[in-house]
Amino acid sequence: MRENIKVFFINLTRQQKTLLLILSDLLVFNYIFFIAYFISFNFYSFSEYENTFFVFSKFNKFNVYHVLFINFISIGVIALSNGYKSFFRSSNIANLIGLSRWLGLILFSFSLALSAKSSGASFFESIQTGMMGISIIFFGMYILRMFAFNFLSRNSEKLSQPIIIYGAGQAGRETAAYLTQNKKFNVLGFIDEEKRIKHYNILRYKVIGNIKKIKKIKKDFPNLIVLMAIIDLSPKERIKIISLLEKFEVHVKTIPKNYGALETKLSIEDISLNDLIDRDTSKPKKELLKKNISKKSVLITGAGGSIGSELSEQVANLNPFELILVDSSEFNLYNLRKKFESYKTSSSIKFILRDIRNKDELRKIFTEYKIDTIYHAAAYKHVPLLQEKENFFAAIDNNFFSTFEMCKLSVEYNISNLVLISSDKAVNPPNLMGASKRLAELSLQAFQLKRESKTTFSIVRFGNVINSSGSVIPLFWEQISSGGPITVTHKDVNRYFMTITEAASLVIQASAMSSGGEVFLLDMGSPIRIKELAEKMIRLSGNSVADFGEDNGIGIVYSGLRPGEKLNEELLLSNNPKDTDHPKIKKGIEKNFNLEEIISLKNNLEKSLRENNFKESKKIISFYVDGYI
Repeated sequence: MRENIKVFFINLTRQQKTLLLILSDLLVFNYIFFIAYFISFNFYSFSEYENTFFVFSKFNKFNVYHVLFINFISIGVIALSNGYKSFFRSSNIANLIGLSRWLGLILFSFSLALSAKSSGASFFESIQTGMMGISIIFFGMYILRMFAFNFLSRNSEKLSQPIIIYGAGQAGRETAAYLTQNKKFNVLGFIDEEKRIKHYNILRYKVIGNIKKIKKIKKDFPNLIVLMAIIDLSPKERIKIISLLEKFEVHVKTIPKNYGALETKLSIEDISLNDLIDRDTSKPKKELLKKNISKKSVLITGAGGSIGSELSEQVANLNPFELILVDSSEFNLYNLRKKFESYKTSSSIKFILRDIRNKDELRKIFTEYKIDTIYHAAAYKHVPLLQEKENFFAAIDNNFFSTFEMCKLSVEYNISNLVLISSDKAVNPPNLMGASKRLAELSLQAFQLKRESKTTFSIVRFGNVINSSGSVIPLFWEQISSGGPITVTHKDVNRYFMTITEAASLVIQASAMSSGGEVFLLDMGSPIRIKELAEKMIRLSGNSVADFGEDNGIGIVYSGLRPGEKLNEELLLSNNPKDTDHPKIKKGIEKNFNLEEIISLKNNLEKSLRENNFKESKKIISFYVDGYI
């Protein structure tokens, strides 16, 4: 019976629900008005009056128009303050408190009506009656609406996702109010480290205790979600909390880190990928960020890729005179353009759909725009794909030949700075992708040795970037959401990781320190075992790591190292990296070849590739690239 009534009310349209609320409020207003009137004037007395009819006959002094006036004002006040909208979103005391600024107007209406000549009441008596009526109405509305909300809107625990809010501060309270809108969630209460508020009730939800309580809650609710609703945490504090939560094998989600900004809406998100990597970051040096960008024309190749798009956004915020964004992917360039639609300086940003392998088109760009700085991020970078024989020429053409032409044009057009975005895979590469990137590095170093060149060439080398195209982390999340297993190539394989934002910022700063020919190395912190990263992600998704043959949890399958894949990544060829003025940037002066040697390499490689002589092509590359066999 109860469920049938519940279904009936839930299936009503919004207008029908609003009409029901208005009718219920009218009943409350008129009933409580009469009660307040009788109490205030001692009108209802069984000792003096023998029947109820006589009592109501005395009330004929009060003009019916005054009652209608009160009803009209009261309903209008609640409607103007969105009282009939907020009920359907979250019905709690906070919404009704919002009506308090309008209650004075209703009080005035009561007093005005009661003090009218036809009522026979003094103004003081009218104020007394009005205040009493308002107080009863306020609490009557609260009780009525909370009852209706709990009856109609709250879901059974069997049908909803149990959720604990970590943090009982302002953000936590707003999150609790937000979650009452969503029938998918059953809020169990708050977790907070502040001992003073333990067992407090906030918006009818209890502060259960500190983080240790999660272990017990998890036993009762195996599919528990812990929602982090704290916004004023340092990265280290945030990672510490997430590491503690990981032990309980609960699904951890968060509200946006920058929640509280005017343009930011409250939402529920998966934990940031940055939270998976414990690394110290340093504040960028503004003078280095602006040196090669502010009031200059900047060209970014591969601008629609993961690194290129982040570089594009950061450069756009550093006041360039003009920003030329080039990419061969229509889809990537379209998405990049959408990002810049709200930028005030969008008129000075050019989006050019070009393939940098086309020498003639590349020359047209150099001719049309007076370029000062180039960030060369365009590259093929997927190791297994480029390792296939069918893609051998494409890898060399895009990563080496095109970079060589870029250097040649930079010298010809007197470009001030050319920066190559390189990879740790260029170090002792057993694969073609890494070898092609090392050939690109050698091109820049060779042109730097050309005495008449006015271009400063520099190389910035770093490891894996979190959430970049081809990164293991998005793949792992996808595998977890599908129920597993997670695929790892080897139990001991490790990689360096850095956030895209930090990597792009350090690229800009490193290039500003260049005097020419350096290989800058970004401090990637300590290498991370991929197996441990996978286990961490499994536990933070609310699952346990399953051993081989177990049905419960998500397992890890080892597929074996792919062709050309290394067990450990390296960042340097030499073992003597030098410090720079930036704590996160080092530099190495490495083996190089003069321009005549690189030209000879290029000509010989082009000839062998035209003849489809891959064996000879590999032999030529191995002579110049240490580690490539």
